[in-house]
This record gives sequence, structure tokens and C-alpha cells, in this order.
Amino acid sequence: MTAELSVNWLKLNPLKKYHTMIHITKYLLLCLFITGLAAAQDAEGLYTQGEEYFSQGRFADAHFSFSKYIEYNPDSAKGYISRGNTYIFLKKIKDALSDFDKAISIDPKNYKAHSGRGTAYIYMQDGAEALKSYNKALELNPNDVVSMNSIAVIYYGEGKTAEALGWLDKAIKIQPDNVDSYKNRGSMRLFNGDTTGALDDLNKAVELGPNRVDVYNTRGAIFREMSRYDEAIADFQKALELDQFSAEALCRMGIAYLYKGDYDAAIINIEKGLNIDPSLKETMSKYLEEAREKNRK
Repeated sequence: MTAELSVNWLKLNPLKKYHTMIHITKYLLLCLFITGLAAAQDAEGLYTQGEEYFSQGRFADAHFSFSKYIEYNPDSAKGYISRGNTYIFLKKIKDALSDFDKAISIDPKNYKAHSGRGTAYIYMQDGAEALKSYNKALELNPNDVVSMNSIAVIYYGEGKTAEALGWLDKAIKIQPDNVDSYKNRGSMRLFNGDTTGALDDLNKAVELGPNRVDVYNTRGAIFREMSRYDEAIADFQKALELDQFSAEALCRMGIAYLYKGDYDAAIINIEKGLNIDPSLKETMSKYLEEAREKNRK
């Protein structure tokens, strides 16, 4: 087709040459537009795919999709924010911080970028910088419940329980269906000895997030503290149905079996959990040794 066109081109009179050139130019521009549109659609497809992978906990796959999206859209703040969140779960905190900083340089008023930056600083154990970022996020969006939850966690870690609970109360008032707000408030109430209030919050969290492993793990811990071991074990088993590799569920279930007096089950579950996540050994070793010692008697 191209060769034939180049031969016939020489036979055209000047006017026909001009009109033919216009048609060819329009055709080429249309091709470029279609190609660009297809690329844009492919890029959005990659972003959607990344979100799906992220929601499934497939963080390496999500990282790949978001990285490819950024190749198509190097000036997209949302691409860097999403990849930054993925880096957090991949425990590549410096890379996460770099992506959040890049997003802020592109869109300084993007509150999600500032909130993500705060999260990176929490993992870097820099509470002061984290608070600055979360406060900036709230300055840009006063209804940002994610930043409210994070500030609450920081304050609780500093022993400022009243301030922490105040932030969570505010978050729940703004967004009554936020699972994390109830889960975090329930956890704080548990550690403060308010098991009834804690259980109320976690029941609500389970109602709102029935497919979340963390809420079953947290409610199971509350049941265990209330000496309701069968209910605790049932929650940990539910967590394992959702994620069979949840080391936290296995170890917490092991503790519940220990307190229930089933030492064999305690040893089996704690050892399984430690095989999945050896970093829990420091926390779990005393429970494992206690189960072994009592099992020998």
C-alpha cells in the first residue's frame, strides 16, 4: 500500500497532491489519536489492576501494575501515592517516602500524599515528622479519617490516651462506617481494661468488614482476655479461613489454647505461626515455653 502510494504520488497534479497530502495527514493524526487513546486506556487498566491486586494483598503484583502505570503517566500523583502505599506493605519504607514526596511535588495539595508520607515516617519511627504530615493532610482535608486514626495511634503510643480516643470518636462521627476507627478504638479500650466497650467496637468492625483478617484477630484477642476461649478460637479460625498464612492468627490461637489448657494445640499453632513469621519469636517464646513445660507435666 505504501509503495503503491509513493509511485502514484508522482502522477498527481499539484492540486491533487495537496488534497491527497491533507487526507494522509488527517489519517496519520487519527492513527496517532487512536494509539494515544488506547495507551491511555491501557494505563488506566493497569491502575485498576493494581488496585485489585492491592485489595487482594498481592502487593508485589500491585507494585508492578502501578509502576507500569507511572511509565505511561510520569506526572500522575495518584500513581506515586498508590505505589507508595504498596511499598509500605512491601516494607520498602524509603522507597515509599520517595514516592509520596514525588506525589507532593506534583500535587502539593493532595492530602493523600501527605497522609502517606506520615505513614512512612511512622515506620521510620519519626513520630514528630509523621504528625507534621498528618496535620498537613487534615489542613487540606479536615475529614481525612485515615490521618485521624494515625494521629490517634501516635498519641496512644505516647501515653495520651484521652487525646487518642478523642480523635477516634471524631473519626467515627465523620465516617460512621470506617472499620479502622472501630478496630483502633476497640484495641485501645481493651488495653485500658474496658473489655465491654472494646467488644462493642469490634463487633461493629466485624459487621462493617466481615472479610478483614485483622478485625477477627483483634476481636479474638478481646474474647481471650474475657476468658471466652472458644469464641476467641472461632475468630482466629475465621481469620485463617481468610488468610491461611496469618502468623498472628496462629500465634494468638495458640495462646487461647494455652489458657484453655490444650497444650498440644497451643504448641502446634504457635510453632506454625513462628515458621511463617520468625520475627514474632521474641514475643511468643514465653508462651511456647510455658505450653511445652505444662505439656511435660
